[in-house]
Amino acid sequence: MRAHSETFGKHDMARIQQCCVLLFMLLASACVFAADTRPMHFDQLTASDGLSQSSAVSIAQDARGIIWIGTENGLNRFDGYEFEQFRQQRGGDGGLKSDFIYDIANAEDGGLWIATNGGGLAKLELPSANITSWRHDPQQADGIAGNVLRTVLADSNGFVWLGLRDAGLDRFDPRTETFTHYALHDGGADKAAADSVYALLEDSAGDVWVGSDSGLYRLNTSDGSLVAYRHDPQDETSLSGDRIRVLHEDRAGNLWVGTYGAGLNRLDRNTGKFQRFAHDSANATTLSHDRVTDILEDRNERLWIATAKGLNLYNVEAGEFTRYTNNPADPHSLGADAIASLYEDRSGILWVGTLTNGISKWNPQTWGLGYQSSTTLAASEDSKPSITSFAKSADDTLYIGTFGDGLIVRDTAAKAVTRYKHDAANPRSLSDNRIMSLAMDRAGKLWVGTMSGGLDYLDPATGSAQNFRHDAGDPGSLSANGIMSVFEDSNGNIWAGTFGGGISVKKPGTDSFLRYAANPSAAGGLSSSRITSFAEAPSGHIWIGTDAGGLNLFDPKTGEFHVYRSDVDAPRSLASDTVYALHVDAKGSVWVGTRGGGLDKVVGSAADPDNIEFLNVSQKDGLANDVIYGIQSDDTGRLWLSTNFGISVFDPADGTVKNMHRRDGLQSEEFNFGAHYQTADGQMYFGGINGFNVFDPDQIKTQQAVPPVVLTGFYKSNDPIKSDLPEDFENGLELSHRDDRVSFEVAALDYAAPQQNRYKYQLEGFDEEWIDLGTRRRITYTDLDDGDYVLRVQAANSAGVWNTDGLALPITVKPAPWHTWWAYFLYAAAVALFGLAILRLHQGRVRREEAYSLRLEQEVALRSAKLAERNRELKEINKLLEKSSLSDPLTGLRNRRFVFEEVSKDLKTISRKYSDEEAGVDPQDSADLVFMMIDLDNFKPINDTYGHAAGDQLLLDIRDVLLEACRETDFVVRWGGDEFVVIARQTHKSESEALAEKIRSQIAERAFELQDGQLIRTTCSIGFVAYPLYEGHAKNANLDDVINLADCLMYEAKRQRNAWVGMLGINEAVTSRGFDVDSVDTSSVLFRARREGRILEHVVEGTDTRAVPAG
Repeated sequence: MRAHSETFGKHDMARIQQCCVLLFMLLASACVFAADTRPMHFDQLTASDGLSQSSAVSIAQDARGIIWIGTENGLNRFDGYEFEQFRQQRGGDGGLKSDFIYDIANAEDGGLWIATNGGGLAKLELPSANITSWRHDPQQADGIAGNVLRTVLADSNGFVWLGLRDAGLDRFDPRTETFTHYALHDGGADKAAADSVYALLEDSAGDVWVGSDSGLYRLNTSDGSLVAYRHDPQDETSLSGDRIRVLHEDRAGNLWVGTYGAGLNRLDRNTGKFQRFAHDSANATTLSHDRVTDILEDRNERLWIATAKGLNLYNVEAGEFTRYTNNPADPHSLGADAIASLYEDRSGILWVGTLTNGISKWNPQTWGLGYQSSTTLAASEDSKPSITSFAKSADDTLYIGTFGDGLIVRDTAAKAVTRYKHDAANPRSLSDNRIMSLAMDRAGKLWVGTMSGGLDYLDPATGSAQNFRHDAGDPGSLSANGIMSVFEDSNGNIWAGTFGGGISVKKPGTDSFLRYAANPSAAGGLSSSRITSFAEAPSGHIWIGTDAGGLNLFDPKTGEFHVYRSDVDAPRSLASDTVYALHVDAKGSVWVGTRGGGLDKVVGSAADPDNIEFLNVSQKDGLANDVIYGIQSDDTGRLWLSTNFGISVFDPADGTVKNMHRRDGLQSEEFNFGAHYQTADGQMYFGGINGFNVFDPDQIKTQQAVPPVVLTGFYKSNDPIKSDLPEDFENGLELSHRDDRVSFEVAALDYAAPQQNRYKYQLEGFDEEWIDLGTRRRITYTDLDDGDYVLRVQAANSAGVWNTDGLALPITVKPAPWHTWWAYFLYAAAVALFGLAILRLHQGRVRREEAYSLRLEQEVALRSAKLAERNRELKEINKLLEKSSLSDPLTGLRNRRFVFEEVSKDLKTISRKYSDEEAGVDPQDSADLVFMMIDLDNFKPINDTYGHAAGDQLLLDIRDVLLEACRETDFVVRWGGDEFVVIARQTHKSESEALAEKIRSQIAERAFELQDGQLIRTTCSIGFVAYPLYEGHAKNANLDDVINLADCLMYEAKRQRNAWVGMLGINEAVTSRGFDVDSVDTSSVLFRARREGRILEHVVEGTDTRAVPAG
C-alpha cells in the first residue's frame, strides 16, 4: 500500500533533456540492437469525460467490479461509461468531510475505507453509498489521532491501519469503533518526521511495514515491537533515503521501498541490506526519476514503478528499466509524466493515475500483437519509415523494406541491425531507398523491388547488390523500373510485377527476362501493365493481381492469360478490378484481397478456368474495411486480413469475423499494400505507416474474464431516481400504477473496451424472447400491467465472453386502487343497485321497449346471417388446416397422420373385397398394396459433420428421388427423421422387387449436393411387405401390423446395408438365402415366413454405406 507524495507544483525543476545519438550510414550501417521498447496504447479518462478533477490520486475496485477514483476534489464512481461524483457535505453526520481523497482500501464487508486530507477517515457503505466519518476529537482518548490522512490499510485480521501526516500511526477496530495509537519515535529520528506516515504494507508474514519521513519500520503486530531501517550515508546497503512514499512486497517475498527523491530500494529480508535503483540521466535504462510514487506487480509478474516523470517497467533479468512517458504528438501515450497511482483491475487492465491529466488505461493484451514502432527502426530522429515488405532467411534474419528509408536487416540472434541504402557513388548499393517488395529465393539471396530503381539482387553475406533495369534497346531486360511485387514460383522462376511494364520473368541461370506485356484486347492477353501481386495454384498456374485490370490466371503450358473482371450485374464475379493481395491456403483455396470490394474466394479450379466464380466477404459481413492489403492463414484455417482500418480475422468455417484496431495493439489503423509475411513456423508480420506487428496467431489471447453485470441507473418517465441506488433493490423493485414509463441502465464491468460490450435482456412475464440491445445499455418499458416480473440482463465483453447468469431484478407492479378486490366489490354493489333502479324504470317503459324489441330482432337476424357466413368461412379455413396437418412441414410429403387416417380406408376396402368368399380372389396374384419402409444409412454423421441444414437438404433431395421413382397414385410419406414410407397402390406383387431396387439404386448412385456445394453419397435400407400376405390376412391384420412387419424387414436389410428385404406372401417361396431367425422380430407372420424360407432380399455386396464426400 502506498501513500501519495505532495502534489507536484507547476514550477517543478525543468525536465532534463535526454540526448540520443542514432547512427546510420548511407551505404550500410551496423549497430548493436537493444531490445525494443514495446509501445503502450493508453486510453484516457479525464475531466472532460466526467472525472471530478485531473489528479487521480488513488484507485480501487469494489467487490462488484465498480472502479473508484479519488482525486483532490472528490470521489468518483466509474462503471466504464459514466462517472458519478461524491463530494464533501458540510454539516450533518453523513457524507465526506473533505474532497481531497488520498487513499482507498477495500473493506471486508464490500465497502470502502477512504483516507482524506483534512476530513479524517471515511467508510463508504455499499451498495447504499452511505458514508460514515471519524474525525479527531481532542476529548476522546480512543479516537483518531488526526484528520490529515495519507494512507489506509485493511489487514487480514479485520483491523484498519491509518497513516497520518504529523500524527503518526493509528489502528482502528471497526467492531468496537476504537482507535489505538502507535508511537514511531524511537529516539533515532526527528519526532515530526516519524509522525508523518505515508505508506503501509501488511507482508505475507502478517507484520505491518510503515513508511514515514524518518525511514522504514517493521511492526510486529503480535507484540508491538518495532525494527527501524534508515539511510546511512556511510553504508551503500542502507536505505537510499528516509522519506518513504510507497511499499510493496513482490511474489518472491522481496520488499520494495519507494522514496521521495532518493529512488527505489529492494530489501533482502535475509541480510537486511538494500539494493538501490536510482535515476541516471546518462543511462536511459535506469529509473526515469528518483521520486517514486507507486509500485505495482501485475498478474504476469511485471513490476511497474510510478515516478514523478513517467512510468517504468523493471526487467528483473537485465536489471534495467523501460520508460514510458507522455508524447504530446501521440494522444494514446501516457496522459502525463507525473504519476500518482497504479492499479490493476480484475480483468488485468492497468490503471495509471496522473497528477495533471486524469487516468491512463492500458490493456496488456495489446502486447500480444507485437507492435514494433517506426521510431525504433528509423535511421534518424527525423525519419519515420513506412513499412512496405518483409522477408526472412533460413538463419532467422529479418529483412524489412521501407518506403524512403532503404532496407533494414535485423539479426535476431545477434541483436544487431544493418541498414542498406542507395549510394550514388557505389553501383553495388541499393538502387532506390523506396522499396516496394522483397522475396527470398531458394538460394538464400534477396530480391528487392524498388519504386523506380528496378530490381536488385542482394547477397546478404556481402551486402553487394546486382541491379537489373529496363533498357529500351534490350528486349531481354526488365520491362519497367517500377517493381510492385516480386515472387519466386515452384520452378525457381523470379516473377517481377512492374508498374507500367507488365510482367518480367527471370529463369534460373539467366540474366535476361521474358516479358509479358499488357494486351487486354487480345484473347489470352494480360489485362493490365500494372501488376500488384502473385500466387501459385497447386496446379502450377500463376494467379496475378493488377491495378484496375482485374485478376489474371496464367497457364504456363499455353502461355495464355484468363482474365476475371468485376461486373455489377454478376454477383459471383470479382468484387473489384484492383487486386492488392493473393493467398493460397493449406487447402489450396485461393483468396483475393481487393481495393474497395473486400475479400473474394475463388470457386472452381485453375484447371477449368472458364467455370471460375467468386464468393465475397465484405464490411456487410463484419470486415473492418473493404480495402484488403494482405492475407495470411493460420493453422486453424482462419484468415488474417490487413486493411485500411485495422486487422480482420475471418473464419471461413463459420463465417465469423473478429476485428482488431489500434487500441488492441496495432501499429496503426492503416496498413500498407504488400506489407505482409508469414514464416515457416506460422509467425505473421503486417506492416503499416507507423511500424509493424509481429505475432504468433496461436498465442493471441482474448479477455476471458466473465464481466459482472450491474444496474447503473433507474428512471421514471426519463427522470433519474436518486433516492436509492439500483443495487439497493435486493428484494426486488416495487412500482406503482402511476409508473407508466420506467427505464433501467446497465453496465458490464469490463473496462478493456466498454464501448464494445454487448447486452441482451428479457422481462419474464412480458417478453417471450431475449431482446438484443447491441452496445446500447438502456432498457425501457411502458404501461406494464400489474403483476410480478423478473428483469434478466446478460452481457458480453469486447472479446465476446458472455455472462449468461447476468443480472436478475424482481419487479412488482402494484395495481391501481380501482383494480383492487375491494374496488371490484364496490363495482358489483353499484351494478346491483343500478340494476334495481333500471328494473323499476322498466315497468313504465314496456310499450316503448316492445317497438324497440322488434327492431332489435331484425338487427339480430341480420347479425345472425353474418355470423353464419363467418362460420362457413371458418369451416373452409379448418379444411385448409386439416390438409396442412396431413403434410410434413420440411418435405411437403404426406405424414404419419395421413397414413393412419387415409390409408386405413384402403385397407378397409381391400378387407371388404376379400370378405366375399365367392369372389375367389387369391392374395398371391392380386395387385393391392405394397408397404415399403425406407431408412437412410448413416444419416446422423451427415448432421454431425455438415450441420442440420445439410441434413435437411439431403432429405429434400431424397424426397425428389422417391417422387420420381413412384407413380402419382402411390403415396410417398415422410415417416419421421430419415425414414420414409412408400405405399404402392394397385401394384402387382411381382413389380414390388423392381420398385424397391429402383429406389435403392437411384439413391446409392446419386451424388447429393449440399448448400455449400459439397457433394456427398449415401445409401438406404428397404423393407417391404405386400398386403394381404395370405388368405385371411385382410381380416386379421391392421395397419400397425403391416407397418411393423415392413419395419422389421427394413431392419433386417439394415444389417446388410444398402439392401432391401421383402415379403410377398406366406405361400410363395422367393428367398435366395436363409437368415438367422433369432436376429429378426419374431412376430407370428414373420417367424413363419422365415422358417419356411419365404423372404425375398437383395444385397449389394462390398458397398460402403457411409455418407462420404462425392468424387
